[in-house]
Formats: sequence, C-alpha cells, structure tokens
Amino acid sequence: MKRFLISLGLLSVFSCSSASQVVHAWYFGDWSCVIDQRAGRMLWKVVDDPQTTCRGGVCSSTSGVAVRGWFKDGNGGWVSLIQRSASGNDLRFTYTGDFTRWFLRYDPATGVANGNTVWRGNTYPLNCAQGKG
Repeated sequence: MKRFLISLGLLSVFSCSSASQVVHAWYFGDWSCVIDQRAGRMLWKVVDDPQTTCRGGVCSSTSGVAVRGWFKDGNGGWVSLIQRSASGNDLRFTYTGDFTRWFLRYDPATGVANGNTVWRGNTYPLNCAQGKG
C-alpha cells in the first residue's frame, strides 16, 4: 500500500499530459460533410486517455491523450473512426460502420477537404468543410 501511495504521488507530480497540450491538426474539430450526395458530420478531437496498470497488487496510473474521431451519416448515430493516418494535408482512416477506408485531402486555400470512400469496390465522393452544418 505504501508503494502504491508513493507511486501515485510521484505520478501526480510528473504526469502533466492533458488534451489541451497536444499540437492541433488541420482535421480537428467539427466538420459538415457530403458523402455520396448525403449530408453527414465528422468530428475529430483530442481526449484524455488515462491508463492504470496493476502488477503484484501494486497499481500505477499515468495520464495520456488520444485522438478520437466519429462520423454521423444523415440522422444516424455517431460511428467511430479508427486507424487514423495523417501526412501533411492527407488523412486516411477507417469508418467502423462497415470497416471501409476513407481518404480526405485538405486544401488550406478553401478550407475544404475532398476525398472518397470505397464500398463494395465502388468509389464514392466525400467532401467536408470545417464547422457544423
């Protein structure tokens, strides 16, 4: 118990990571989208992601952050976006509703991201602009 309290005390002193300390990426925030001529919304944000591990009756907690994404098609519910890969103005990720890969390329001059989804071998257009629609 004493080791746990000491570990917890040290972690609280040295663990300073929080969602507000992460560098901002172009795709963070709330987006209005059109997917194959249907309205949708996309949301990417940084969330706190604490981790607790225990070994031999001694537990320790660390703070951390993670980037999470969701997509909402029309009046449907929010669906998680996973396996995010970003390089420059390109963003690739997987939509967990049907586990398809999606792609967006952001144009800073227009503030619009254009790309596509692939479903059953067919490519469908995906366009998103920053802000709720």
